[in-house]
Amino acid sequence: MRERRVAVLAIGDELLGGYTLERNSALIADEISALGLEVSELRVLRDNEDHIAEAMVELSRSNAFVFVTGGLGPTLDDVTRFSAAKAAGVELELSEPALDEVREWWRARDTGMPKANQRQALMPVGSVRMTNTAGTAPGFRLALDSSTLIVLPGPPREMLVMLERDVMPWLMGEVSEVDLRTAHFYMFGLSESDFAEQVGEWMNRDANPLVGVTASRGVLTVRMRAVGDSEQSAAVRLEQAAALFRERFRVHIFSATDPTLEVVLARELVAREVSITFAESCTGGKVAASLCRVPGVSSVFTDGFVTYSNDAKIRRLGVSPELLEKHGAVSEEVARAMAEGAALMSGARLAVSVTGIAGPDGGTPEKPVGLIWFAVSVDGQTEASSRQFPKHSRDWIQDAAARTALHLAWTHLPAGPIATK
Repeated sequence: MRERRVAVLAIGDELLGGYTLERNSALIADEISALGLEVSELRVLRDNEDHIAEAMVELSRSNAFVFVTGGLGPTLDDVTRFSAAKAAGVELELSEPALDEVREWWRARDTGMPKANQRQALMPVGSVRMTNTAGTAPGFRLALDSSTLIVLPGPPREMLVMLERDVMPWLMGEVSEVDLRTAHFYMFGLSESDFAEQVGEWMNRDANPLVGVTASRGVLTVRMRAVGDSEQSAAVRLEQAAALFRERFRVHIFSATDPTLEVVLARELVAREVSITFAESCTGGKVAASLCRVPGVSSVFTDGFVTYSNDAKIRRLGVSPELLEKHGAVSEEVARAMAEGAALMSGARLAVSVTGIAGPDGGTPEKPVGLIWFAVSVDGQTEASSRQFPKHSRDWIQDAAARTALHLAWTHLPAGPIATK
């Protein structure tokens, strides 16, 4: 049935050159499946105005909706808006509201808008603009004969925000009489395959609610969508399933609103008035650097320790030379001593240590590359654990260890200020 068919056009030389992976079609297919829509065709095209316009016209003849992602940037090779206008036989016009939004994006970063970005405020006549709150490229909808072009930015983060906020509610009114409600969960410490096994029947394509998942840098973004014949029935169905989901995955869920682990951790530390410090060896300061990107964290994070050498561990954290000699720097015993030393030296209530072998050399059969020991000290109580990460690049292992340290801090957050007598 044509009214249920959707095509996706992914635009960009970088997609065909192998520099960037095409992810948007999978994200779109996952979102629209709850409405009974399916992607019938995916095409990846270079930044060629005529070829893109021809593909738009062709696909509109056999699909009710044609999604187009990418090519909305400020440079001369970003031609998607021009192609859409050509396909629809209309002109481009400068949208003052769109221009104001692009200017505000730059103003919020304390800098003026480059002149080239004015191109991003050009809209085909008759199109419906969609605001980009995660970047500078507005999207738009445009009628093309009996089909609709849905033109979205290329970066998946920007595209997904616009898709969920603007496109899905509109699509729901176009193709169905049912009501749709969604929830998000952001998780860490669980692989995508393990999650799929544990979530079970919720990921069946005909499930209601339907669960979809994407993975990026160890974080799972889970979307739950419930459909009902009314707003109330969809909301009730969603909340019942969400409650079961939270119970099943409570150890791994760190947020329902923000996908950035360090942001969520920093906000909770500040809200609970819990001071924190880190003692890092193999991560070389990456854990502390992640947390320091969050504004306002200075009220709870005053100092940290990068103790890469054994001598530094002894001098700055008070780790016993005998402990290092007996067990080695990559060990449970040293990880514990590092966390406890960091807590003592800084006075922080929560201290996390990281010590391991990031590679590519230095591993042994007993302690292979990718072995990382962590310890968490909370109000004088210390726990240690290890992770054996896959043998990957040095940067990958360091990043994985840093994110794991942040998650351990999250899972060991004390309730709040210590009560005073």
